[in-house]
Amino acid sequence: MAEALTECFAAAGTVLKKPAVVAWVDAHYPQQWALGTLQAYLYGCCVNNPTGIKHHPSFPRFLYFYRGSGEYELYDAARHGIFDARGYPEGQSPAGLGDDVRDEIAQQIEDKFGTEFAYEAHLRDYLAKNLSSLEIGLHLWSPNDKPAIEFQLEGRRIDILARDASEVPVVIELKLSRGHDKTIGQALYYRAKLKQLFSIPKVRIILIAAELTDELRLAASEVSDVDLFEYTLAMKLARVEN
Repeated sequence: MAEALTECFAAAGTVLKKPAVVAWVDAHYPQQWALGTLQAYLYGCCVNNPTGIKHHPSFPRFLYFYRGSGEYELYDAARHGIFDARGYPEGQSPAGLGDDVRDEIAQQIEDKFGTEFAYEAHLRDYLAKNLSSLEIGLHLWSPNDKPAIEFQLEGRRIDILARDASEVPVVIELKLSRGHDKTIGQALYYRAKLKQLFSIPKVRIILIAAELTDELRLAASEVSDVDLFEYTLAMKLARVEN
């Protein structure tokens, strides 16, 4: 399994999220490992995942995990830094705390970010199926059968690529757990590359966040064809007759 994961990331040459890794392994090693095994290796082979190291102490450490985006890539000490045997940045392991306390802190961090990753994926998939909730006439972009969800663009991924009622491409980016400071720059890069790729004069941008910061609102006001949305989560219960 470790060899297959190394091969996957080496072939991609970029960061990958879990669905992309699963798809690659399924395509190149069909039915060789259960999904749980693959997930365990992603969880346990990261140099910066204390709880994964605790649960899988014998696994090799060759991946780096980006908590803010749920992405993985091959570990490079020169770029990512050095981590101790527990998975903490070298010299920053919580000193003076017992093993149980350290593990509890690490687990709380993992639970928090792991939940956010799940929310982001679920929200993205929900929006992809309900684009009309953003704008009437909005539909998925699908040239050459290229997936519109996590649209691949020169080693990067647009959360959702859509078309509006006038067939203008729309970049839709969901910002749940990632920082907002680079959001506008990232979206403008996507817009410029799409204009170049498809030889078109216009690409719109929609940014969606749980809470829009004043900085993001101000930055967006200086850019044309950018729409901002805030979302809220709600729970609905329905009685089922037994």
